[in-house]
Amino acid sequence: MANLLLKIDQMDAAYVDKVSDQIYEQQPFFLSVLLGYSKDISMVEVEEIMKVYFLIWEYFKLNQNLPKKKITQTMFEKAQQKIIQMLHYSEGEPESLRDQIYEVEFQNLKSKSLWAAVLFRFHNRPALMNLNSENKGIILVGILSFIQCFEAQ
Repeated sequence: MANLLLKIDQMDAAYVDKVSDQIYEQQPFFLSVLLGYSKDISMVEVEEIMKVYFLIWEYFKLNQNLPKKKITQTMFEKAQQKIIQMLHYSEGEPESLRDQIYEVEFQNLKSKSLWAAVLFRFHNRPALMNLNSENKGIILVGILSFIQCFEAQ
């Protein structure tokens, strides 16, 4: 994971073009969601989120586990809705029960190290740390939804 993080932090324009082309060819919806963020957040924030998306891409590529089937908006929204329902369900619970709900949800995640790296970036990269909480929540739910979609393939 450390090598992947280093790779994305050192990416240049040629790398961005090459990987963007690969993603567009193999998973166009994944790329379109990333590009859609540029309407709501600054370019510095988009660049940091792009690094997270490229981290996801490189992680699954390295593990020879890129989805063969294109992820559709419907597949993405289904995964997203499941996460949102879990979050809504947990809102009314005491904190100890909330933690148990999250543990059960994330127990099924096969890419725990990837999710941990994503969360680490959101807690340590200034542009991601300073996102307003609504945008941060939407983006993290989207990222987790894609990870789950990639794993399901």
